[in-house]
Amino acid sequence: MIYLIFAILASTFILVTLKVFEQFKVNRFVAIALNYLVGAIFGLSYIQWDINIAQVSHSPWFYMALTTAFLLVCGFVLFSFSASKAGITLTAISSRMSVIIPVLFGLLMFGDEAGFVKISGIVLALLALILTLWGNGDKKFRLKLIFLPLLVFLFAGLNDSAVKITQALFLSNETTDYVSYAATAFVFAFILSSVVVLVIQPKTRQRINLNTLIAGVILGLLNWASIFFMLKGLNQVEVSVFIPLLNVSVVSLSTLIGYSFFKEKISLINFIGIMLAVVAILLIAYRPI
Repeated sequence: MIYLIFAILASTFILVTLKVFEQFKVNRFVAIALNYLVGAIFGLSYIQWDINIAQVSHSPWFYMALTTAFLLVCGFVLFSFSASKAGITLTAISSRMSVIIPVLFGLLMFGDEAGFVKISGIVLALLALILTLWGNGDKKFRLKLIFLPLLVFLFAGLNDSAVKITQALFLSNETTDYVSYAATAFVFAFILSSVVVLVIQPKTRQRINLNTLIAGVILGLLNWASIFFMLKGLNQVEVSVFIPLLNVSVVSLSTLIGYSFFKEKISLINFIGIMLAVVAILLIAYRPI
């Protein structure tokens, strides 16, 4: 349970941090790149830098670390734009409704049981996603931004699935193995995001200020905590239970923060969608006694 609570807090505050990028004039690409450097340093320090490059390259999880790095960078860039433009609430719901993707992986690859309740939850989750992305506001504005939450939905689901597949098939139960995989993924994510910065920065000409450095450090710590506690939690609870419980909590907490602190508007249709999302995730996580 403690791993679940920490994962919830870390995941929620990542969205909050991304939301305030524009307000504090944070260079999002530089902050995201720095975040992975901080995460890698934190992870390597945890295992006292006891890592062998040759051994890592021959580890069974090496290519999954590369895959995770790609998904992390894409996901974080999309999270950043979506949280800023579409809001914390819609971004959180889109990312957490992506539970459908790892649950389907669990059903198809790991033999998780499927029944009427779980299938109903998946169908309800799709309906909830549609309702939360629709509202009574400026339709042209919403249609322009709808692709951001949808892409967040896709990449968040693929990332959660990659982590679960790695945990189930390529990692031992040793904490050092977990940390080595995550730290390696962060190193490659830093390299990939740095390439993006080198390409984008000359075009944007946005300055790198102190706020950008602070944001990068905070994101790095939160990102590392999120993936670490998720890995530890998945080692104790199957994916079709842990991920839904995590997602319900992040949706609820993010909605509360978005409404209370950022004054994000929630239409009646959006509110119905949020409630359906919570019910859908609970149905997906349901286990008969």
